[in-house]
Formats: sequence, structure tokens, C-alpha cells
Amino acid sequence: MKKIFLAALAVILLFASTHQPKIYVGNENKAVAIVNAQENLPLTINFIHSVQKTPVIEELTFKNGEFVLVRTKYKSQGVGLPFDAGDGTFHRDGEWFIFDMNRHFKDLELRTGKGTKLTIILDGKTYELYKNFPLGTKIIVKSF
Repeated sequence: MKKIFLAALAVILLFASTHQPKIYVGNENKAVAIVNAQENLPLTINFIHSVQKTPVIEELTFKNGEFVLVRTKYKSQGVGLPFDAGDGTFHRDGEWFIFDMNRHFKDLELRTGKGTKLTIILDGKTYELYKNFPLGTKIIVKSF
């Protein structure tokens, strides 16, 4: 009995020491990406704003088991876009408005929308979510 217990303990310790956390991108039924959740792994969300009809780029990084929104870039100000200087640092670079910040999220929930061309860049690969899921689909980005 002691040998079985020690063997089971060894397997558990081996799994715990080699288990690499993952990042999942998809909906409840379909994954489009599962990648190793490396510390400081960049994640970029690109979309066309549904009201302004201009591009938005959100730059995040994976730190300490959560997603950190470090920068939002957009070409026109308006509804739903950050602007309050109390939330970060705001500046312009050519035609881009850039808002540097430090917002933390355990998980991300996104939705595909008409004409928004929702795309994620993760681990060097581009995932055109708007081509993989119907309009209005909730996309989940989470670590496990």
C-alpha cells in the first residue's frame, strides 16, 4: 500500500511540476487556439469600431496568471474608447490616439460583430475570429 501511495504521489508531483498553463481562445464549443501561457506573452486584439468605423488595437500581456491591457490605439475618439487621463497616459502619434494603461483581467470576453473584423494575434499567429464564428458569438480568452 505504501508503494502505491508513493507512486501516486510521484505522478502527482511530476504532473504539477511539468504542467504548463495554457491560454484558450474560442467559444464554448470550438477552440481556435490553445497556446502555452508564458509570462509576458503578448496578445493583440484588432477590430473595427462599430460606431466610428475606424481601427482599434488593444495590446495586452499575460502576467501572473492574468491579462493586462497595457495600451489601446485608435484613430478616432468616441463612444466606448478610453480617454480619461486618470486611467493612464494619453498622447498622439501621427493619426493614432494612444492610451497607455494598466488594466487587469482574469479572462476576456469578446463578441464578433458585423463589420468589426475581430482578430487576435497570439504567440505570433493571427486568428481571424470573424471568419471562424457567426455574428454575435461570445469569444472567450482565458488561462487554465
